[in-house]
Amino acid sequence: MAKAKKIKDLMKKLPPGYAVGRILINGATADVTQFINDKEGLAYFDVNGQIGAYEAKNINGILFGAAEAAEEEEEAVAEEEE
Repeated sequence: MAKAKKIKDLMKKLPPGYAVGRILINGATADVTQFINDKEGLAYFDVNGQIGAYEAKNINGILFGAAEAAEEEEEAVAEEEE
C-alpha cells in the first residue's frame, strides 16, 4: 500500500475539528491548526482562521497537536544550550 493511500485512509478516520499542528506536502511543512474534512481528493484544514485546501494525494505526513507547543519546546531547548 502506498504511503499516500495510508495518509488518506487516516484522514478519512479523523473527525472534523481534530487538532493538527503541521502537515507535510511533498516534503515541505505547512502550519495548520485543525483538520476540517477530506472530500473528493481535497483535504481541508484550518490555517489561522482561513480554510486551506490541499491535494490529499500530496500529503506525506501529519503532525498532531499544536504547532506552537512544538516551537516553544524547540526554543526552550535552544536557550538551555546557550
